[in-house]
Amino acid sequence: MTSSCAMAPAWSADLGDQDDEAATGLHGFVVLGGGVEPDFEGSSDYAATPHIYANLTAYGFGLELEGPQATLNIRPDAAFQFGPSIGYDLGRDGTTNKVVDRLDKIDGAFEAGGFVAYQFNALLAQSDVFEISADLMADLSGVLDGVSGTINASYQIAATERLRLGLDASVGLASDSYMDTYFGVSQAGSNRSGLAAYTASGGIKDVGIGATASFSITENWGIVGRAEYSRLLGDAADSPIVKQEGSADQFEAGIGLFYAF
Repeated sequence: MTSSCAMAPAWSADLGDQDDEAATGLHGFVVLGGGVEPDFEGSSDYAATPHIYANLTAYGFGLELEGPQATLNIRPDAAFQFGPSIGYDLGRDGTTNKVVDRLDKIDGAFEAGGFVAYQFNALLAQSDVFEISADLMADLSGVLDGVSGTINASYQIAATERLRLGLDASVGLASDSYMDTYFGVSQAGSNRSGLAAYTASGGIKDVGIGATASFSITENWGIVGRAEYSRLLGDAADSPIVKQEGSADQFEAGIGLFYAF
């Protein structure tokens, strides 16, 4: 499972506000930090994880790096944005939950896909940005044999000259194969773990809300924090992996230091 704790500062949409001279060179920001997230998707146990994020723009293109995923933004300075993505799904192996660890190992998988987004600027205030977006990733390694995606809506605003705040909501979707890989229990896995055999079907996987705050300490340095809650739904929530050994309620949080240039 790729990391979903989006550590990006809420002001990332404002990076396009550069003068023409700056826009021809490299600019952007990087974030280094850490946080906590579920040990596996649907887990009630949490693990500390490092977070590395970068949002770079040069010569009319944007590059976003978050954990094992990279996204190229073809039109970073436009209202309508889109681009391809590549990533690596970390799979599931060696979990702290001994029952779940007896289930079939899920190998890591390379993925490819893309995103589309549309930004509305200055809706309620001169400094705000409202964005709707969707992304889709498909397995290339034959591990998941499926696709997963997210529909997002976010709102960002400058509360003060140094403080920016953001709120977002999301709906996660996944295909039959993806859902059954992560939330299904094979007969062999049932025999080893004691969990009932279970087949999960695709559809809406989860819904979530999140909040981000960034504070600029100097012109280039600052801190950013994020908290996120999501709720597994449908066959994901009904899985014995979640019902008996985990939780449908998923929390993530992180804090980091950013450098903008």
